[in-house]
Amino acid sequence: MEQGRTGERRTRDLSWGDQRARALMHALARDAATRAGFRICAIEVVRPKGLLEFVAIHDDTASAQERLGTASRLSDMQIVFAEGEQLGHFLWIPVEKLSEEIRERIDGVVVVPDMPVTGAPGEWHPMDMLVARIADERGDLRALLYLDVPTDLARPDKARMLEISDELETVLLSIVTLVEREEYADHMRVIRATRRLARSNPARHDVDHLVREARSTLLGALSVDELEIRVFIDDDAGTRDSLGLRMAPEVRRALDEAAARAWTHQRVIIIEPGHVWGDPELATYADWFTAALEAAGFEAVVVAPVGVDDEVLGMLMCARRTGSRRWTDGEGVAALELGHDLGRAIANAHATQRERRLLEELRELEVARHWFLRELTHEINNPMTVIAANAEFLTSSELIAAPDRRRAQAVVRASERLGDLLQGLSMLSQVSDPQQPPAMQHVDLVRVAEETMTAMTAVAERAGITLHLVGDAGEAVVQGDPREIASAVSNLVDNAVKYSDAGHEVWIGVEKRPDGGLSFVCTDEGLGISEADQANLFAPLFRSTNEQALLRPGTGLGLGIVREIMQRHGGRVEVESTLGRGTRVRLHFRPLHRA
Repeated sequence: MEQGRTGERRTRDLSWGDQRARALMHALARDAATRAGFRICAIEVVRPKGLLEFVAIHDDTASAQERLGTASRLSDMQIVFAEGEQLGHFLWIPVEKLSEEIRERIDGVVVVPDMPVTGAPGEWHPMDMLVARIADERGDLRALLYLDVPTDLARPDKARMLEISDELETVLLSIVTLVEREEYADHMRVIRATRRLARSNPARHDVDHLVREARSTLLGALSVDELEIRVFIDDDAGTRDSLGLRMAPEVRRALDEAAARAWTHQRVIIIEPGHVWGDPELATYADWFTAALEAAGFEAVVVAPVGVDDEVLGMLMCARRTGSRRWTDGEGVAALELGHDLGRAIANAHATQRERRLLEELRELEVARHWFLRELTHEINNPMTVIAANAEFLTSSELIAAPDRRRAQAVVRASERLGDLLQGLSMLSQVSDPQQPPAMQHVDLVRVAEETMTAMTAVAERAGITLHLVGDAGEAVVQGDPREIASAVSNLVDNAVKYSDAGHEVWIGVEKRPDGGLSFVCTDEGLGISEADQANLFAPLFRSTNEQALLRPGTGLGLGIVREIMQRHGGRVEVESTLGRGTRVRLHFRPLHRA
């Protein structure tokens, strides 16, 4: 607010009410003047921070232009009211009761009509005041209604003033109702602003950002002098001691515990000099709070719990300076509603932060895993090559005895198995690395199947197994990395041959799906896979629990590599198998137009 003349402050953006509310207040001022037989009626509303604001002035254009939207100190008017005589709802304060000091204090902040003064007995004086103090059900002052310049220009007697009080009782009740309604509307605007803030992207992802922005938004919207948001679930979130109360650790703990109880009972705690309302246990610190409020210059501190479901997550602490109006019940309800909105927003932001931290940790672990696999395969591959080469040399040497040659042959076989494992680990690391996406291009699945069959025919024939290429031999194009797709297909055919017996047959080919996509299919008559094993089939290094399958060489990496490849290509793997009756595996690729 800007400072105007002595005792005056211009409210501007903080002016009371919207256009409709002000129009209603003007209508009430006009009605009051008409009913009471006065030419002028002015209404002031009690604002936060100990101010009064003119919101309606009837039939005094000059004063309306000058005074509407300005505010004066309530404390100045309280001194004037002390000189008045109570007559019903009204105070009668004739000019004779106003000392020179009082006149100077209220100069420029009250409506003084422009009217002639003759000094005749019983004549109304421009400085005469007939004012109604309008309170709510709790007795808190909410507004003032002034009547000025009687139509007959004569001071009404006491009997007439009592009649005016009775005649305007409904008008006075309407004013306090309108003030409370507008206050409720203000609270709803604050709540909506808080919800918009909570839905914003930065607030959804960062508790500290949410708390800072919420404090900035609510500090002005709630018409409080200081505001602190304390969050229990994150020691780094929230503004520390924004109120400047310098709480001792035991007081802070007691207040945190009181906030938890307040959330359970869905109430606010009001801390005023000499008393703590809403929590008997915290009241044991009433003397401490009295001294702290006095040192900070606060009239009251209101604590609203913040939480979600049955969990308290923190508290909202609002403070008003000495001289401000009291905290109302309506504001308490609004503060509780804000506690719910802030609680949901804080819980969501905290969960998002935690998920982001976990994802970051997972990414770091994934990077470390890929690095470890690359280093492992590289470091082991070199000595394994030396071991395998020397073992092969020994197997063909005529200088060593037969038992030693058999031992050398065992080393060769073990080296080959370890080499297969290292190759599989290297491939698995590569195809599961998001930093190395597949080199996408058009790939003919039929051609891949033909090349795989050519490569595997000799292996199959040695095992006594017959390979068949089935289905349409025409072009079947998918989008993918040629090397990775060939690896996936080769893994399936290799497994089919490996887990089949002599005399069995294996069929490979390409199918067209109703959705326009293509699938590579590999079917065998081999050992089959139990339902229990199918649940873990794609886990890295998983080996079947079937004793016959365990006798066959393998690393347990093949199907894991196949699944990773298909996921990278936006496809999936489908397995159908019956123990002892064979297996059918399909690689489903996305339709080309969706690639």
